[in-house]
Amino acid sequence: MKRVEVLERVGPLVEGEVRNIRESDGARVAAGADMVSLRPRRGARVVEMAPEGVKNMVSFAGLSLRLAQQLSHQTFSQLLSELMANTGKYSLIVKDDRVVNVIPYGAKTMVNPVRLLDTIEKTISVRDYHRLTILEKRPVVSLEIVGEKTQPVVRGDLVRAGVKVDFSPMGIVTPVVQSYAVVLNCTNGATSNVVLSEFRGGRGGGGGEGDDIWQWFRSSVKRAYNSFDQVIGQWKKLQGENIPPVDRARMLAALLKKAQITGEIAEAVMAMAVENPPRNAWDMHNLITYASSHLLTAPRQIDRTQRTAASFVDEAMHARSCPLCHRTT
Repeated sequence: MKRVEVLERVGPLVEGEVRNIRESDGARVAAGADMVSLRPRRGARVVEMAPEGVKNMVSFAGLSLRLAQQLSHQTFSQLLSELMANTGKYSLIVKDDRVVNVIPYGAKTMVNPVRLLDTIEKTISVRDYHRLTILEKRPVVSLEIVGEKTQPVVRGDLVRAGVKVDFSPMGIVTPVVQSYAVVLNCTNGATSNVVLSEFRGGRGGGGGEGDDIWQWFRSSVKRAYNSFDQVIGQWKKLQGENIPPVDRARMLAALLKKAQITGEIAEAVMAMAVENPPRNAWDMHNLITYASSHLLTAPRQIDRTQRTAASFVDEAMHARSCPLCHRTT
């Protein structure tokens, strides 16, 4: 994926302004035959709600969309107003004078995607933006990036170093930078627990070059990328953990359960294990990361599976949960 493709997908998430709403503001929803509108504060001008804004508010309030469609305009207006008031506070995203989204109250760190890519490209030599996923219903982005640095886990099995960055253009989550690598033989992507950093400085991120957020991004991306040798060292250890045939199915089942992989995807992974039995822990790790890179599409599932694979590599977690180690403490 090229830089322009990343910005094209993330661009729509950036547009609009954030308006914070508190319970004391007395915001009210009004539904008519042709339009749903919102009065954000007592005496304030009414703001039209776009269709996607209405759906997002209904979902945010915990109201069934099917039930909402069955209510009269008056009942819908009253119920949704009361449910939103019960949340205490929330934030609206307004674009072209219409409410297009509802998000949790209070932006944490708003990250400008253009400046973020500029910062990353000045810090490491970016070869490719491997994958971009956007969390459903919320403008939260997970971006996987690979650079030029490569190293084999075993002869002929090259891995390329990279970083994974989680952020929100609207600032609804704390940005996170994590080490990342791609196994080139099968383009599996995997994160690592070696570097997992969260920004804990001031808010914002749209100011000058000296802003804490951009300094943090530069240092965290550099640390994550340079942890590659340590990550490879951990993966090489997995090569030495041979899995007896009697333990293979049990280990794979445990990993699939922890990653909450079920149904057809779980069957596909198990079929791969039957066709090419995992001889050691590295092979088992590759089975799970294959699922996150090639079979799963939902961002939450991908993240959960990557975390499962990372925990499997982590020495402390591995010792507690690996069936091969015969420890369950």
